[in-house]
Amino acid sequence: MNWKTTIITVALSLVANIAPAQDKIEGAFGKKLGDVFDPSKAIGKDALTDGTPMYQFTPDKPFRSFKKYYVLITPTTHKIYGIWGIGSVENTATGKKEQALIMQLLQQKYGTKQKEGVMDGLYDIQQVTQGNRRVLTKITGIIDATIDIRYYDSDLEKAAETERLELESKKVDGSGL
Repeated sequence: MNWKTTIITVALSLVANIAPAQDKIEGAFGKKLGDVFDPSKAIGKDALTDGTPMYQFTPDKPFRSFKKYYVLITPTTHKIYGIWGIGSVENTATGKKEQALIMQLLQQKYGTKQKEGVMDGLYDIQQVTQGNRRVLTKITGIIDATIDIRYYDSDLEKAAETERLELESKKVDGSGL
């Protein structure tokens, strides 16, 4: 074989070994990150510990692990920046097995998971990230534990905080500051 044939052979084998294009993280359960969600269409409402509202919805495509589904939206434009699924598992060990299955499915769909940070390992968090979007799974508790999946768009998450601050600043008198 001459050097040109060798280079062509190596190049073709490299192209053949490239993984197929992965799906982009767009959303889950029939909801898409960035879409507008009408809060009046929610079937329930909850809140995070900091007061951020979570709007419950009925999923178009539920998954076996999750029984409750929520969206987090920007306060004024109502764009979805977070999509959550929450379910119960018997215990942490059962939850980790289910989390492993979910992460396998997510990696097949979106690509390799992100390496765990120190806090991720401590809180049983695993995630896949693509640019400004990420999907994470989390196990909480020991007995009667919960398993969560959370889809986020970090640009829209920042927009939500900007909108929240704009709304709050209109409610207070800052002239004394």
